[in-house]
Amino acid sequence: MPTAAEHRASCDAFVAHIHLLCANPGTRARLSRGRGRPVEECAPMDRYLSRRTAHRTGRRAYYTVASLIAAAGPQAHTPGVRPDPDDDSDHMPTGDDSDVLLVAPVEPAPTPPPALDAAAWFARPNLGATLATAVHQAGHTVDRTEDLLSVLTRLSDDQVHRRLPATVTRLLKDGITPDWGVLLHDLVQRLHHRDRVGLRWRDAFYLATPEPRRS
Repeated sequence: MPTAAEHRASCDAFVAHIHLLCANPGTRARLSRGRGRPVEECAPMDRYLSRRTAHRTGRRAYYTVASLIAAAGPQAHTPGVRPDPDDDSDHMPTGDDSDVLLVAPVEPAPTPPPALDAAAWFARPNLGATLATAVHQAGHTVDRTEDLLSVLTRLSDDQVHRRLPATVTRLLKDGITPDWGVLLHDLVQRLHHRDRVGLRWRDAFYLATPEPRRS
């Protein structure tokens, strides 16, 4: 059983690996087809993700985040959690149907620095903080965004995975990229601690948005 710190580090490692896979357009297209779907309906993704997710808790979270990263495109990286383009530019295939990445390597490469410090990890923006950024930087209305967040925190696991693609698509359209590793971590944790994760999201949102005016 991995420790909490090891799980956080593995989330960033998984995200970095998906960024590498998405450098191949054909692979990226296959991964993007999983948006909103349960794992059982994502057969085209299995060749890339089964080796990393078959025995993991919250497997659907990995498929969802991989599909969101793929749909977002190679430019939508979490700062500090991305492959170095200088390391792979000479080795990454350029054709849509190259066989090089049809089967993912056993270990992700490169591996980002371990996310061992809990305080630093939880200082990174979760979904609530990202929605607050949308209010400040992209003109999303506070009331509607608050309502959206309230809905997301109450949804069942299946429903939140189906709803997230539309939410993330709008954020990306407005130039706001979620922290993929934190999102993955929270979606996994949400299986058993939905209220705790929801509280973290709400706290992050309200601490970053103005207090309502008194009538």
